[in-house]
Amino acid sequence: MEQRKYISILGDDRSTFEGVTPKIGSFYSPSYVSYAGFATPEGTWWMQLIHRLGGQLLVNNSFAGSHISCAGNYAACLPGRIRSLATEAAADLVLVCTGLNDVAHRVDLGAFRRDCRDMVQKLAAQYPAAQIWVGTITVGKPSQGPWYLDPATLEDRAAYSDVLRQCVAEAGPSVHLADLTPIDGGYETVNGTHPNRAGMVTFADGWYQAMAGTVPTKG
Repeated sequence: MEQRKYISILGDDRSTFEGVTPKIGSFYSPSYVSYAGFATPEGTWWMQLIHRLGGQLLVNNSFAGSHISCAGNYAACLPGRIRSLATEAAADLVLVCTGLNDVAHRVDLGAFRRDCRDMVQKLAAQYPAAQIWVGTITVGKPSQGPWYLDPATLEDRAAYSDVLRQCVAEAGPSVHLADLTPIDGGYETVNGTHPNRAGMVTFADGWYQAMAGTVPTKG
């Protein structure tokens, strides 16, 4: 029998769930079920993906409002966040799903490139036996209510995703790009940014399709 893979998550708002991720930075919680449509971590994109990959969650270090760059809050390139992705066990896969807040706050592209490169290099060095997957930056379908983030600030996300592509291409063979372009603008949300229950299914499927053929799955 194939050994179960340990999977860790490094993310922002869309990868949080209270009780699994640090409480201070959790966007999703059981009390939000009337809006999001799910009350447990099983409804999140990352838990759905972990099940489809036949894996087991090791650590989810995701913070609402976090950035990749040190120009913003809770930067994903910080050594402490990267070290936190392992316990006494080592991660076999690390999924990186962040960057939208960098776009929304218009972090300088030069600073974003520097810190993206730093992030992927630190991840590869810290977890040399793991596959590192970095997702491109997406938004959901337009919201019927107010947007959580100003949609005008998100129009440049392709330029930031191009930086991610470049940094992944420059990294070693353990670092891979999860191209989520097929779902960009196409998943349901509660506010234009955060997936609802149906949107989480689409989000998980986008990741799964991006990784198919490279990571052994349950089928």
